[in-house]
Amino acid sequence: MTHTFFVRTSTQKVVQEAYWSQPVSLAIPFKTTLEDLFDEPNKQAFNKAFTQALWVKQQVFCSHVCIIEDAIELCFFVLSLEQNVWVLAIDYFDSLPLEIQEMHKQVLFHMIEQFAILFSKNQLQNSQVVYNHFEQIQKLNNQLVNTQRDLQRANRKLEVVNQELNNRLVKDPLTNLVSRYQYRSEMEQLIRKEPEALGLFAFIDIDAFKQINDTYGHAIGDQYLVEFSKRIQQMQKAYSCIAMRIAGDEFGLYVHGLEQIDDVFIQAFYKRFIQEILYEPLDTEVGKLQISCSIGIAIYNQDTSNLFELIDFADWAMYEAKRAGRQQYKRFERQSFQTRFN
Repeated sequence: MTHTFFVRTSTQKVVQEAYWSQPVSLAIPFKTTLEDLFDEPNKQAFNKAFTQALWVKQQVFCSHVCIIEDAIELCFFVLSLEQNVWVLAIDYFDSLPLEIQEMHKQVLFHMIEQFAILFSKNQLQNSQVVYNHFEQIQKLNNQLVNTQRDLQRANRKLEVVNQELNNRLVKDPLTNLVSRYQYRSEMEQLIRKEPEALGLFAFIDIDAFKQINDTYGHAIGDQYLVEFSKRIQQMQKAYSCIAMRIAGDEFGLYVHGLEQIDDVFIQAFYKRFIQEILYEPLDTEVGKLQISCSIGIAIYNQDTSNLFELIDFADWAMYEAKRAGRQQYKRFERQSFQTRFN
């Protein structure tokens, strides 16, 4: 049940005219003192807003106060003009979403202000005129509230869709590795934490993957990639690294925060790669399928301090491994890279 009333009082809080009150039990009789509606603590809160309105004319002040009737909290809007004070009380204000309460409050402020101005110009003949005028504005305001709630529901649905889309952008939907759209950002975050540290980037290409797709179909090809991705994530047991899917059959591993990277470290990294990923064929619905990879390795803060160059250098080294016979790794060599077009 809605609890609301709208009255005009004297500067002493004595009701001069009651435009309406709902429910009937909340009737505000003529000559009633508004203070009678409150117990002592709530009376002080109401008086504060009322006094502020007397000090600053034609400005609406707002206060949340419990009335004795049913112990209901109402939101009071108080405005004074000349020797009159207008008080609007409503109980639904707090039920509105927080983001639209302020907008709703401004609408009510404007309505009360307009009533006060019309009254001072003797343009309001009776309470029914006031009520009808206020009711029409309130209907429009309620439509606004309903529209805002519809927008809220739509926004919540949009947030869910955006979250799902964001998850798809961050994670590759097939392999659940960091996606092609996100891996550079993930690498940048690691680098920002330790910009002077070394990092190893391994660009990994599955050898002869096209033959698997052509022979067994894309469903088995996808299953093959999923099983491969599960294994590549095992490298995270040995190294704090990012595992990513760069393209169809191209993957990457990035390890950052290292103090030293030499040939011994790279050989140990590749040995662990064999143990975790290449140790046996991959299980699929058509049986076990062989797995072989060509890997290119480039070092951040040795070969380059540019992330895009780092990826290009590792990509180049990976193709060097393929040209050398596949199923091996190659360390980036600048001299070979610089003479590639000669």
